[in-house]
Amino acid sequence: MADDPAEPPGLDVELAASDDVRAVAGYRVALQPTRSQVRRSAPAAGKSYDSNYGGDDNGGSDLQRSTASLSNFWNQGVADFAPVKRPLRSGYDVVVVGAGFSGLAVASGLARSGLSVLVLEEKTVGYGASSRNGGMVGPSFHELGMVGLTRKYGEEKARSIMRAGIEALDYCQDLFSSEGFDCAFRMTGRFRGARSEAHLRSMIAECKRLNASVGLPYEVVEPSDLHHHTGSRAYKGGVVYPRDGGLHPKRLVNSLASRAEAAGAHIQANTPVMGIMRDGKGFQVAIPSAVLAARHVVVATNGYSDRRVSVMNDRVVPIDVTVSATRPLGEERVRAMSPRFHMHGESGRIFIWSRPTPDHTRFIFGGRISNPSAPVHIQQQQIATAVRRLYPDLTAADFEQIWNGKIAYTTDHAPHLAQIDGIWLIGGYCGSGVTRSLYFADKLVRKMTGQPGSETAFDDLGFPHVPFRIFAPFGARMLTRYYAWLDRREFRKAGELG
Repeated sequence: MADDPAEPPGLDVELAASDDVRAVAGYRVALQPTRSQVRRSAPAAGKSYDSNYGGDDNGGSDLQRSTASLSNFWNQGVADFAPVKRPLRSGYDVVVVGAGFSGLAVASGLARSGLSVLVLEEKTVGYGASSRNGGMVGPSFHELGMVGLTRKYGEEKARSIMRAGIEALDYCQDLFSSEGFDCAFRMTGRFRGARSEAHLRSMIAECKRLNASVGLPYEVVEPSDLHHHTGSRAYKGGVVYPRDGGLHPKRLVNSLASRAEAAGAHIQANTPVMGIMRDGKGFQVAIPSAVLAARHVVVATNGYSDRRVSVMNDRVVPIDVTVSATRPLGEERVRAMSPRFHMHGESGRIFIWSRPTPDHTRFIFGGRISNPSAPVHIQQQQIATAVRRLYPDLTAADFEQIWNGKIAYTTDHAPHLAQIDGIWLIGGYCGSGVTRSLYFADKLVRKMTGQPGSETAFDDLGFPHVPFRIFAPFGARMLTRYYAWLDRREFRKAGELG
């Protein structure tokens, strides 16, 4: 898999295709490159970069020759999935757009039900967030919490939405076990650190509500016991969630792809979808070389959507996230950072998550911790500045690999599975897509094939548009700065460094 996360150049250069292709593509978008499809050029010498990523230090040091590379740790020793080469047919029962967790799992389930399925992927299989995430597994509760959900939807609906997180985790555990996936899945537990005493009180109160409502197990970590769970001194206490764990996301991608092909699905990589148009009872799907017929279409592009799949693009906000793996630190040092090899998170509006690698020799950090458009040596400094709050002994030179990706947020902070204009949409996982994607994929397969058990707590929420969608990425960057400022102000007022 390529390690450059930038979108591909405008596809008009590639379209020495028929007029039919252009007509179908024009239904969704004129064949012009969007800004996100144009690779950023190298910045001019002396340009400064947004210091709101990674803290107050803009990284203007002598480290101009970076010891890091723009590469994805999860690609080490794991080759890109190579789909079986087959000739394309003129039509399929279902065309799935996007070969990530969701698309591959949907394709597998539909193919097992006897449908002809084609998966179209613009890049390599799993190119997007599915192979770039932290590989952290858990119930993935709604961001509003029990109090916020109850205020918005009522107590019964709030409980059903939160229970869906537990159901998703149960589903994934059963799937990994029954299918024998080779993805280094382990239930390690997750430690969530409280950056202030007020945050600790709030975390404990929410855990009590979740325990009473959906049976979530948890353990409170007092300040005196922090050393049993983390080597960081940044916290005032915390909570351990024993039903969280980790896996290797690239291996999971390949396992899902193998499973889909074994079921009979056709996976076609390096094939962008140029447009989707309704055609009687079905659809026409344009790719650079042809127009394909499909009875049904599933869009599973999530944060990598663009105007060519506007029905999804108009409903999600892509958020740029940075992930970095340290150089090999050795198991002893990693154990000092995470004595029980937990997954790690923390409180705060802008936070850092982290975890040991599956072999316990490196540490991975992620979040909005660098400016993805900055040169690698600047990103390396920004990451070190952000992580310094947690582990002051880590220097910029310790961060060996850096990669960037996109997650997709929705206006109601909820994931969605919906049929709009006849097209099935699955995504909007708000940064918690590992368990949600597989659980939602199973539900979508059941809906499309008429099987029982297809209902979800999100079915009646709708999938709202993002207002002024064209400005959403800029708005997201501004909110990141604002939330970071709010966090700093809050901790300074409390007299805590956070």
